[in-house]
Amino acid sequence: MAGKAHDLLPARILDLDRGRRVCVAEFGARDGFPVIALHGTPGSRLKYAAADATATSLGLRLISPDRWGYGGTDAHAKPSLSEYARDVRVLADMLGLGRFAVIGISGGGPYALGVAAQLGSCVTRLALVAPVGPISETPRREMRPFHRFCFRVLPRIPGGTRLVFRAYRRLLQVAPGPAISVATFRTAPADIELAAAADVRGRLAATFREGLRPGASGPVIDLRLFSRAWDIDPADVATPTRLWLGADDRNVPQFAVRSLARRIPQAELTVLGGEGHLWVLRNYRDVLEWVGAVR
Repeated sequence: MAGKAHDLLPARILDLDRGRRVCVAEFGARDGFPVIALHGTPGSRLKYAAADATATSLGLRLISPDRWGYGGTDAHAKPSLSEYARDVRVLADMLGLGRFAVIGISGGGPYALGVAAQLGSCVTRLALVAPVGPISETPRREMRPFHRFCFRVLPRIPGGTRLVFRAYRRLLQVAPGPAISVATFRTAPADIELAAAADVRGRLAATFREGLRPGASGPVIDLRLFSRAWDIDPADVATPTRLWLGADDRNVPQFAVRSLARRIPQAELTVLGGEGHLWVLRNYRDVLEWVGAVR
């Protein structure tokens, strides 16, 4: 494995069934309670590096895999949320995990939900931060024009998603600062202010750059799945669940998040006044304390 990101943060390549590889980084307490932590769109396993010290202090072991097509993880030939849950079951067995919690941020939310729905009693708690909700069930009038384009139009344009993210990948390589400005130009004021901080800007750039290093397969898979009906039912999630949503989050359709919260039997929705999509970058402790309360 080559590249600066790998040198700074060692990761393991594990072979799943059918010869596919998954790349995993771990943060926090190595002997702590396990938490499968899923990144957003685009993203990579580096997402949770910023939570390392907090997880250590709380006795949590964050297991952060690159999702399909991102970083060092192979794409899946027939991706679905239920198939991703099967991959996590295999990964958990390989790592010797019994029970574990699950976190999904943004585009990682539907995948985390699928894991909780499919793996049942293995999952102690499910945390969804600014998650993508069920887009196909969201009325057109409840979506901003930007969301309608991203989730309804772009995935249906042959090669459209790949072209957009290949261009963004190139921008990250040659001008990471401006690339983050592009990613946040239409976001909430709180997000713009947060992304202006050098440490946040650097972490976002590194996370996105590593995720898109092999190409645009990850976002292509994500947007294809997000734009279609899910093959898992939120009502099947039997574990305690909490969702965090910035009241000013402009990255995900708010109606879909609130609808998702209503459909999960044991869900609690926390709406964060004045906050946007990036709230968690300064507030990992809030999420991790809740996740680690039941072991």
